[in-house]
Amino acid sequence: MKMNKVTRALITVGGAAGLVFTMQGSAWAAQTATIPGAGYGQWQADPDGSIPGDSIRACDNVTDGYGIQVQLDIGRDGDIDRLATTEGHDAPYCSAWKSGNIAEGTPITIWVYKVRGGEIYGQFAYLNGTA
Repeated sequence: MKMNKVTRALITVGGAAGLVFTMQGSAWAAQTATIPGAGYGQWQADPDGSIPGDSIRACDNVTDGYGIQVQLDIGRDGDIDRLATTEGHDAPYCSAWKSGNIAEGTPITIWVYKVRGGEIYGQFAYLNGTA
């Protein structure tokens, strides 16, 4: 069956628009770094509903006496610029989102640790990305 040029153009434009809209949703989803059997940390680059952009949060899944701490290093200079923790809360628990504007394209590293009494323990996970 032959298609005319207008029909082919409409199919191409429709398909491209569909890809743009479905990819947008996944680009806005929070990125997660997981410590197996403990919890996870999340990074949200762009605002999404009630979740602010340039934000982190910590989530503890296991009642084991440990908490989860998330540290954000803006600019990858070794300084911790933002912190979220579940310490002091019973699992399961997620901290509030900790946010603040970061210039677009700024490199960031997110560190996720198990903690107890303010001390960092051996298990960790991390994410590298940009704001």
